[in-house]
Amino acid sequence: MLSIIKFIKDNWQQVLFTLTLLAGFYRFASAMIEATKCSLRNDILSIYDRCKDTKKITKFELQAIDYSYEQYKKLKGNSFVLDIVEKVKRFEIID
Repeated sequence: MLSIIKFIKDNWQQVLFTLTLLAGFYRFASAMIEATKCSLRNDILSIYDRCKDTKKITKFELQAIDYSYEQYKKLKGNSFVLDIVEKVKRFEIID
């Protein structure tokens, strides 16, 4: 325990720099995750908006929604998008 305190006392500048660097990296990573979730959500919503009037969707659009939703879910996105994905899966699939 005393050796840790001595290390911090002797190297406080490096410890402070390292902690600041890690905090900045964490904030950057959090912002990138939120930006990615927003982009995925926007992709899903744009496809839904194009198809909702006719209730018809191409298999490629449906596949794009599935892939986007899978990644959105891995990033801990909310259930708002799940409702849209469920609606889209009931649309008629066209070529």
